[in-house]
Amino acid sequence: MRVDEYFDKLYRAWDRYWWQGGGRYSTDPDSHPTSLLTQQTLRLLQRRPPGRALDLGAGEGADAIRLARLGYEVDAVEVSPVAAEKVERFAKKAHVSSHVRVTAGDIADADFAGEYDVVLCNGVLHYIEDKSSVITRMQQATAVGGFNVVSLWSTFTPVPASHNSVTVFCDDENGVVTELYSAWPKELIYFERDKVEASHSDLPPHRHSHIKLIARRPA
Repeated sequence: MRVDEYFDKLYRAWDRYWWQGGGRYSTDPDSHPTSLLTQQTLRLLQRRPPGRALDLGAGEGADAIRLARLGYEVDAVEVSPVAAEKVERFAKKAHVSSHVRVTAGDIADADFAGEYDVVLCNGVLHYIEDKSSVITRMQQATAVGGFNVVSLWSTFTPVPASHNSVTVFCDDENGVVTELYSAWPKELIYFERDKVEASHSDLPPHRHSHIKLIARRPA
């Protein structure tokens, strides 16, 4: 099954697949105690004037809407047309639709127009075999001093059998992703190992390991 088909099916079945609890759009870092990446991203961005943001693999739009609430002009790219429609609908309900532009398409083919102050790629790269090409384009689209926020599954633990519907390409902890950011100063980098999955409830209990980083483009 293709990735877009897989996620279309999931997003059709659930009104909200991710972030089912409250506070999903809160810009207060302390509202996200289970996500160090979200906390640190919000703390960093609140120290800076808002600008342009690119959200690759936007899902149902939680990150994009949060960025828009901070004052960013957000370009959101999502491979699932069903999810892309949800981003638009949820952004309208959150009263930020004028600040969120949504494109339904594969991030490997998306046109990153101009420079962005922050580029997010959360939970996408483990579905992409050629990570180098995508990350290189992300870096090129980032303004000097801007941030890339990245999260993907690592090879530290095997991919759970419940995720065998689509092909997955996890990365080593010291693999392609960390190497490509080796020259970028890190605001955060950590290897989250063997974590119980709690962000969605449609599958049997399972665990993942992640690579998570926030890196700043040097001059």
